[in-house]
Amino acid sequence: IKMKNLHVKFSKGQLKIQEMAFVLVALMIFFIMVALFYFSLRYANLQEDVETLREQEVIETVRKMSGTSEFIWTSAGDCTACIDLDKALMLKERTSYKGFWKNIALLQVSRVYPFYGEGTECTRQNYPECDTITIINENKGFRGHRAFVALCRYDESLSTNKCELGKIIMAFETVT
Repeated sequence: IKMKNLHVKFSKGQLKIQEMAFVLVALMIFFIMVALFYFSLRYANLQEDVETLREQEVIETVRKMSGTSEFIWTSAGDCTACIDLDKALMLKERTSYKGFWKNIALLQVSRVYPFYGEGTECTRQNYPECDTITIINENKGFRGHRAFVALCRYDESLSTNKCELGKIIMAFETVT
């Protein structure tokens, strides 16, 4: 059996329709690639945006922390940036405050001056000759911020109030 060559004839209209279809498919592939590129960049910046928002929240919270009722020094009148060291030490020992500050990985009150030692942690036995009161420490990856405050307490030996230079340190857990 002999096979004849098959010749298919296309009209100009059919060729134009086929060209148009190929161009449309190419445009769709191009726009899909552009959309994928955009969403991959946006997703990469999402983690950075979350970190920035959490950092701003902690900065605002650490500025306001010395004015909360858990820390505020109420004996001296108009001291809005004064922390009561006695309250902070008692707060450290209270189990009812576990989980009170939900997104905070570290909360410390540290004495800057006078400095009593190598960052000694405060307990009832060595208070007030200590430097740091750690209220929350969830040993995780965190980024900390600090604000300088006055640390005030009643000094029994002098029978008066005594204020010293300190800082409150607060940190949030980083997203990794």
